[in-house]
Amino acid sequence: MSTDSDTELDREPDTERADTEHPAQTDEDAERNKTEADTQAEPARDASDEDSTGEPSLTDDVPDEPPASFQAAIRASHLKNVLSPLRALVDEARVRITGDGLTVRAVDSANVAMDDLELGAAAFESFEASPGTLGLDLDRLADPVGLASKDDLIQLYLDPESGKLIVLVDGLRYSLACLDATTIRAEPTLPEFDLPATVNVNREALQRGVKAADLVADHIRIRMEDGGEALVVKAEGDTDTVTLELDGDDIDIVTAGDASALFSLDYLKKLVRTIPKGTTVTIDLGQSFPLILSYALAEGEGTITRMLAPRIET
Repeated sequence: MSTDSDTELDREPDTERADTEHPAQTDEDAERNKTEADTQAEPARDASDEDSTGEPSLTDDVPDEPPASFQAAIRASHLKNVLSPLRALVDEARVRITGDGLTVRAVDSANVAMDDLELGAAAFESFEASPGTLGLDLDRLADPVGLASKDDLIQLYLDPESGKLIVLVDGLRYSLACLDATTIRAEPTLPEFDLPATVNVNREALQRGVKAADLVADHIRIRMEDGGEALVVKAEGDTDTVTLELDGDDIDIVTAGDASALFSLDYLKKLVRTIPKGTTVTIDLGQSFPLILSYALAEGEGTITRMLAPRIET
């Protein structure tokens, strides 16, 4: 696992081993030691553990098999804003479909960043579906979608004979072979956190902080003081330091609590870059807890929650 975090989202198990020679022990000692080892040396769980605490898995009610029927139409801009953040983290995903819309939850291969996305049926111009799961190569789906203008209408339907997803856009017909959803990494459990600091910030202000940090370092600290009026972004390189205070018109403070954590700048750049321009982002922050970014999609008919695990500070 990556060493970018010591939180539930990504934590390395203790690899330290006992000495190879042991003193003689009785049967009672051996049983007691075994019990202690079982309770104290349990490997750390990653974000995909089925029994992790948090919200129920998306797999609870939706079967892994493709839906018996799926047909929808959506504006190209909405679909692009769905694919862009997901593709920043993963190449393939399980898309869970019901009559109420679709959901995608995915974590990157290093267990450092996670997306949890919901798109309601109202985000589509038309939407008819039975419950099921599509395994999709997101990059291949993005190819025909990328040919559409933002106001173009993209039609999607599942061909029951071939099992392919048909993409129709501006006279183009693209047949996309679906993947076996069970071969794609299962969705992780979404951890629940009660974090002390919450602010709403414009995407452009957040992007400015990320670009400033990128001038001097490969990591970025985000912090807030209890009762403070600013969200502080700071980066320290070998010789130079950058500090940016976001306050006033840049942010709307919901809860001002003590919070500070260090994050990988490479990962944060991926997350912020794929947020649509002009979007208001809700940031939840704690003391060395994951950074949570949430914002609306498709004119409020969808939402995405993005988590980034903190770096281990030595």
